[in-house]
Amino acid sequence: MTKTVSNKTILVRPFFLLAFLFSFLFAAAQPSSEENKLTSNLTFGSSLPGGVLSGRSLVLYESSYTNQELLEAQKYFQQAGIDAVSYIDIDYVLAGPDPSRVFATYFNTRVIRFFIILQKNGKEYQCIFTEFTGNKNFVSKEKTSWKQSNTSFVELLRTVYRFAISTQKKENFLINDVPETGFTLNFFREQTEKFSGDIRNYKSAIPRWGNEADEKELEAIVKENFPVKFEFVDPDLTDAELEGKGYRLVLRFVHTRGDIAREILGYDRAQKSSSLPTNYFVNGEAKIKTIPAKQMVYKFYFKNPEYGNIFLGSKWDADETWQDALKNHIFSLRNELRF
Repeated sequence: MTKTVSNKTILVRPFFLLAFLFSFLFAAAQPSSEENKLTSNLTFGSSLPGGVLSGRSLVLYESSYTNQELLEAQKYFQQAGIDAVSYIDIDYVLAGPDPSRVFATYFNTRVIRFFIILQKNGKEYQCIFTEFTGNKNFVSKEKTSWKQSNTSFVELLRTVYRFAISTQKKENFLINDVPETGFTLNFFREQTEKFSGDIRNYKSAIPRWGNEADEKELEAIVKENFPVKFEFVDPDLTDAELEGKGYRLVLRFVHTRGDIAREILGYDRAQKSSSLPTNYFVNGEAKIKTIPAKQMVYKFYFKNPEYGNIFLGSKWDADETWQDALKNHIFSLRNELRF
């Protein structure tokens, strides 16, 4: 019997209940590959972006940051006149094409002008200020960013404070005393734990990766294993554009920590575990392995671009590489729909 997950919003619970656990699990955390892609697309200068003390900022923090550290950051930002209106775990925001579009819209409704990215790399803390582009790409090399690092978080915050008050006029005054860490967003119209039968009768869109090496692998995997009609498409096409071209389904993915992937995709949040059993196939035979819930994984799904609902498949088939996750999903589809 398949389980249908009804349409619902995701309410991220306050950071206060989770930070203590996260501080132990991610004490030596490194930036994720998605985070590295984001920051590698920045051009750094010698001064803070203009307008930081007059516009609204949003803090994207790594999960290794503790509640106390976020409170400390907000204290210094408030004193400097940096209006950090919200704090969000960066692994939610960079989870994939669909979440990125939803978050970009959300940030625009909140009139966000700047991102403050809080990172930890080994024993070093780093703070990056950059301008929000207003779209799903979030940042641009055309905008000059600014970064500082220090082995002491308090000293790092003091440096930010000194730079801010000595180079810009403070125009933000009504600033929160404590970090706002919750958000409510609806990522999909409906989530269904099965595959759509439409895949048999209509051509599916398979977005390209955008780089030659991955696209060769993608083409080989899909051509060898995907049993129905498909066409490779530009990854930047919107749902409306795909629907206008006649595609009934499009292959999408999320790339984030396993527990976050399940939240974003609408799985039952009451079912929590330190590890997640994932389905994979060897010579056509289904097998199960476990992956830590905090591990970065890829999870594929099919989306109806006209209505916005998604088809997850009846089994959790996420994996640590996109190649394995894609194969798992295709073989799950073949098994479930009896190709």
